[in-house]
Amino acid sequence: MLDRIALRATFWGALTVLSAVLIVASVDTLTIPGFVSTAPFLASLAMLMAIAGWRLVHRELLHRMQDDVAVRDRMRRLQEAMHGSVDGMFLLRAVRDRDGELEDFEITDVNGSGAQMVYGGRRDLVGQRLRRDLPTRIGAQLFERYADVISMRTPLVEEARVSRRLMSASWLMHQAVPTSDGLAVTVRDISTIKREERRLRRASLMDDLTGLHNRRGFMTLADQQLRVARRQGKDAVVMYADMDDFKQINDTYGHAVGDRALMAVARLLSDTVRECDVVARLGGDEFTVLALDADGAGARAIQRRVDERLAVLNASGAFPTNISLTVGFTRVRPTDTAGVSELLARADQLLYQRKRRRRLTRVDGNAVNVPAATEPTKAPAMVISRAARRGSRTDATLSTKLTTNRPALRAPTMPSDVIPANVAAIARATVKALPIASPGMPSGNAASYTPPQQSSHVA
Repeated sequence: MLDRIALRATFWGALTVLSAVLIVASVDTLTIPGFVSTAPFLASLAMLMAIAGWRLVHRELLHRMQDDVAVRDRMRRLQEAMHGSVDGMFLLRAVRDRDGELEDFEITDVNGSGAQMVYGGRRDLVGQRLRRDLPTRIGAQLFERYADVISMRTPLVEEARVSRRLMSASWLMHQAVPTSDGLAVTVRDISTIKREERRLRRASLMDDLTGLHNRRGFMTLADQQLRVARRQGKDAVVMYADMDDFKQINDTYGHAVGDRALMAVARLLSDTVRECDVVARLGGDEFTVLALDADGAGARAIQRRVDERLAVLNASGAFPTNISLTVGFTRVRPTDTAGVSELLARADQLLYQRKRRRRLTRVDGNAVNVPAATEPTKAPAMVISRAARRGSRTDATLSTKLTTNRPALRAPTMPSDVIPANVAAIARATVKALPIASPGMPSGNAASYTPPQQSSHVA
């Protein structure tokens, strides 16, 4: 502390004033012989003060030399760390005019990684200025950002996408830290990290099998698109599509065929709508489409194109069975404030109403296919005990036995109006051929009994 005080002008000024006061006081109060007698004392005091001052100056100079060595050592370490870093590092100096106004930044140092990123050498880069030597647009943008950092003394940290013609990386982590009168700029290549982030984002928003958006991706993108459509006062249509009998395709032909069918339907829907429309697979065999700037007529036109493409796909024989879709859609007007989930629920409800109408149409139009019997149904063999054949039992016992052992002659469970004619004829012929026991049937050999004529109605 005393060393630093000793080098200040105030200390030496105060010491000079004190010495002058002592000399003047001695001259005024003492005679000349008295002053001469005190001269050795004053000289000794001045010498002591000079020696103390020079001692303090020496210590201060020694400390300063040690500080300079430490600073040089620190600078050497920083230079080694800078040039050995894998990140690109640039040191910039602020260039000012005579009035002190900032007019440009000059590169004073750069490491090897930074030189490689900008396709240049270290010697070529040192001394270049942003606004003077860089392209006009790039130099102007960097100068404005760096000027804000200098004026506000706030570090700049950002992720920037750059052109591969200017730098060897497509994405950079860009940092600019203000120094005494300049900047320390660090750039890091994060292209690999951004590609991995994009892959993970795509995996979280896209369906792996079909390549369409999944439910999460559709909900996110559809919400944004609907906001834009409502702001612009345009209509939109939300369509919900479901594959018919998809479980039967999986159970009959295997899941590989089912996966191919899902991919074919996804490609069909993507090719049918416009590129600006959003197509997604919500899960399983359920798909959805958000058609922008479309109304009910546009939705019906999309459905017709889907049916036409499905007909072409089925005619090509690419799958062992026909593929069909049931589509339900709801119109979204600009004044409709319903969310995406509510719109999907409305379209889904209309889809299942169409499915129910289709089932009812099939039943009412006799479209239900009942397989025809190709062979006559064999009548169940009558079980007659040996005692009955010997005539040891009464006719009533034999009748009960025969009646109990012919369950195939019960009335069919399906309605009579849907039984094919050939099935009814076979049943009547079978009934006529059976010996029916009756109270008037004689005992003895049942095969010799001729049954009475049966009616045409199956009991």
